Amino acid sequence: MGIKKFLVVVFFLLGAVWSFAQESKEPPYKDKLQQVESFLRNGNLREGLDILEQITKDYPQAAEVFYAKGLLYGQSGNMEEAIANARKAYELEKSNLAFSNLLMDIYKRQGMFEEAILLVKNLKNFYPKAEGLDRELLLLYTQNNQLDKAEAHYQTMAKTQHSDTLDLVMAEIYLNKNEHAKAKTLLQPLNGKTKIADIYAYLSYIHNREGKQKEAISTIEQGIKITNDKSLYLDLADLYKDQGKTEPMFAALKEGFTATTTSFDDKYRVLANLVYNEKVLSDTKLIQLADVLVLNHPDMLAAQVIRGELFWRKGDVEDARTIFLKVVNSNVRYVDAWRLLINTDLALNQPDEGIKHSQEALRHNPNNSQLLYFSALAHIAKSDWQKGREVLETALNFSENENSYLRSMIYGTLGDVYHQLNEKDLSDVAYEEAIALDSTNVGALNNYAYYLAQRKKDLHRAERFSKLSNDLEPNSATLMDTYAWVLFQQGKFREALSWIEKAVKMETNSAVLFDHYGDILIKLGKEKEALKQWQKALEIHMANAEENAANIDKIKTKISGKKYVE
Repeated sequence: MGIKKFLVVVFFLLGAVWSFAQESKEPPYKDKLQQVESFLRNGNLREGLDILEQITKDYPQAAEVFYAKGLLYGQSGNMEEAIANARKAYELEKSNLAFSNLLMDIYKRQGMFEEAILLVKNLKNFYPKAEGLDRELLLLYTQNNQLDKAEAHYQTMAKTQHSDTLDLVMAEIYLNKNEHAKAKTLLQPLNGKTKIADIYAYLSYIHNREGKQKEAISTIEQGIKITNDKSLYLDLADLYKDQGKTEPMFAALKEGFTATTTSFDDKYRVLANLVYNEKVLSDTKLIQLADVLVLNHPDMLAAQVIRGELFWRKGDVEDARTIFLKVVNSNVRYVDAWRLLINTDLALNQPDEGIKHSQEALRHNPNNSQLLYFSALAHIAKSDWQKGREVLETALNFSENENSYLRSMIYGTLGDVYHQLNEKDLSDVAYEEAIALDSTNVGALNNYAYYLAQRKKDLHRAERFSKLSNDLEPNSATLMDTYAWVLFQQGKFREALSWIEKAVKMETNSAVLFDHYGDILIKLGKEKEALKQWQKALEIHMANAEENAANIDKIKTKISGKKYVE
């Protein structure tokens, strides 16, 4: 959600709270609140906060305004001011649950569990029969590494009449501590007697961990029958997945995904895990699940995005692009959707479309380093190295708060661009930065090694980087070729031969690989075989003779002279 939209939503939420707090009476600072609304509508957080600060100076008892400041300071990341204002709102009206909930949320986010525990205890004085506070206290004790106090408080509550939910919370605490036997002791008496779905899910999980798969499945099936909660089908699918039974797993997932009572978050979490991590279902089946998700939750753009990614992975790039276009038209601030859209443009070899979409994306998300990076890739796809350089350097300038992975990718691509512009020193520095930020950046490791080998510079370093890239991606002909070429430049011709032979078995239509293969063979005195490989390279280049004229002349010279030519 964009900052402007968020602030407007927050303001209207606050308006509802203020109306409630004032018991429908207009506060004397109503006009100033309208000014705040105007600023927030335009995304001017600072100006809105300044007016709220002035209101609390003039009306130091305006608890709801302190509450508003606490919310907004929290959103802006100023947690010191967020705590101070949330505390003030709470102190002015200690029985107000909205005020105490905000303070509680800030305490928990900041890891201030002692303060949060004291706050709950104080609230118990106002709401002694509120079991929700007891559940919160159990969780806070556990988060504060005070399991003994959580157990003691639970035992005190267990002596009085309490709901199944309290047992569930304590069981969940035990499960998180891997104390399954204690959790089972609490849950087993509720089996078949409660309508709380999570109790059946947890019991089933414990049975499964104990190796009792039949009991695990029967527990879930009983839970579905008693509670009619279709979200349990997702747990049933997990059980079938663990047993390697993909067909009943898929059937259970379809039941869970079709049910409108199953939350979108639960469905999306399961689908995302299957798409990105545990690939136990075919893309066709995953697309079916994504179709159901989109059908039941048409306004959830994340569902459409993951569906688009599945189409792309299946090879339907045009369909994927159509989906991503629909998403960015619905929300112009959805950066990941823009990134995927530009990627489809590049996959379809349409860099002009990629440039057009990146420009539009940056109009709505100015100075976004990720979008700048993909914009640069679109220019590079047109061999516009200078423009690519300019955009990448701009991306780098705005990437200081980004993760190391993205910064490494920017530096690595800058290394490629500087090399194309014949600025070798800058290229080396960029590659070094890329690898320092992410030692698993295969592209930077491979390209740097290859260019060092071409220049016969730092060959031991090039060998180490190229070997590492092959360890990270062991089935890439391109990476194998680079390693062979580094070994060749070191004079290790027999080792180089072993690697180039593995490469050409995997990639049979690369002129570069066959050219290198011939170079290695000629150094080993295998003239006849070398000529055969150079001839293959020549034939591939001849398919596009005009573009490959220089390479064709060089290979012809090798063939006629029956010797290696640099």
